[in-house]
Amino acid sequence: MSDLAIGLGGADEVRSIQRRRNCDDAAVRIALASAERGTVWIARDAGESVGIAVAHDSESERYVGDLFVEPSYRGTGVGGELLAAVFLDAGDRTRAMMLDPSDAGSLALALKQRMMLREPIVRLAGAIPREEELAKMAAGDYRFEVDAVDSVSHGFGLRGLDAQTRGTTRDADHERFAAGATGHAFFLRGEFVAYAYVWPDGRIGPLSCASQAYLVQIFAYALLSLTRTYGASWCSALVPGSNLRIARAALRAGLRIESVSLLAGDAFQGDLSTYVGYHALLL
Repeated sequence: MSDLAIGLGGADEVRSIQRRRNCDDAAVRIALASAERGTVWIARDAGESVGIAVAHDSESERYVGDLFVEPSYRGTGVGGELLAAVFLDAGDRTRAMMLDPSDAGSLALALKQRMMLREPIVRLAGAIPREEELAKMAAGDYRFEVDAVDSVSHGFGLRGLDAQTRGTTRDADHERFAAGATGHAFFLRGEFVAYAYVWPDGRIGPLSCASQAYLVQIFAYALLSLTRTYGASWCSALVPGSNLRIARAALRAGLRIESVSLLAGDAFQGDLSTYVGYHALLL
């Protein structure tokens, strides 16, 4: 591998790699957006792409949602070199990445980078329950006022919830979320207590709450919004293992576990027990 080189990936090359891997449309779109911002690295051997790392920067975190090495190059150190390149200019940002818990090699890479194995992230998916069942879930004990998320006027509340749950603020992310999804802001007695986005492809998230007590109602509202806004009959969500309320409510509603990933990081600043993610490339 004397010809191995690692550098930033351009849009055409990133698109080609992700399509070759049969990544879903959202993964391709997010990877291309990351390439535009200069946070996709590609390993090339004699000019041929043999590995890719897709990262995402928020205000205080660099997060790697996708690290892939061609099977014939695994065990040769390509993954470690890619990861080192990703974090080389991360500065004071915390470092985090999503792992396949069944892949011993990726676990070793994270540990070598001094990242602790934080918690499982479960992808739950299935048919959306009937509207009358969702209405019962959404009724609950609280009467929220609901508004469309506005990244400017709701900026203070969004930053507070993101710092509490994800451990980092993400102003630029909310601008992009609002461009592709329907976002709901929830208020209780005038206080901003939660937000939730729903997407045309049936994804829920990010969803963030100030208290676990609000979670089931907010999740049910998101499901209702999916059916009423996009006519969706199927949904999916990335639920942290510590978010027992959403996990239990989703399983009771008939959703099933499709896959499990593992979040690793060198600093644990947020509380994911009141959070639901949108996509593995962003969490």
